[in-house]
Amino acid sequence: MAGRNAKPINLHIAGGNPSHLTKAEIQKRQETEIKLGNSKLICPSYIKNNANAYGKWKEITKIYKDVDFVSSGDAGLLARYCMTHSEYLNLCEIRNSVCGLQADWAEYGGLFPEEFQENIEKLLMSNVELQLESAINKKMDMLIKMEDRLFLNPLAKVKNIPKKEPTKEDPLKNRFGNI
Repeated sequence: MAGRNAKPINLHIAGGNPSHLTKAEIQKRQETEIKLGNSKLICPSYIKNNANAYGKWKEITKIYKDVDFVSSGDAGLLARYCMTHSEYLNLCEIRNSVCGLQADWAEYGGLFPEEFQENIEKLLMSNVELQLESAINKKMDMLIKMEDRLFLNPLAKVKNIPKKEPTKEDPLKNRFGNI
């Protein structure tokens, strides 16, 4: 089926009901949207103990304050998202600090030629950088998948709407013309 995916009904109404849905259509869509738990989101203690995660938690709860589709059933996923975001930031900090490290070859007193020392440093740094970049990319992929589930990106918000039921046409209607 071609075309755009439907928006959540509350998002649609907030935009001024541009497709002019009737009250019955709006009510039906509101009833079909799944809602689990209550609207109060309680921050877990392990999130409060992590500064980066807690900052992200507060940012997300501000976003969801006026939205009706997030409930207490989503708190676990929100917490995992916040912790993953914090781990991602920590990996980025480690990468930035490790990239500037230099080996101290002075204590070996010229036992190794300079070319050998440079090659060893390049080998070690490239291995460390590759492992860090791999870990960062994995965290980033996890964050993107969680953002889709938490509707933190525009595309995920659009995909959340149930499809309209196809209208059944009478096969004999146009067969005999206007009788």
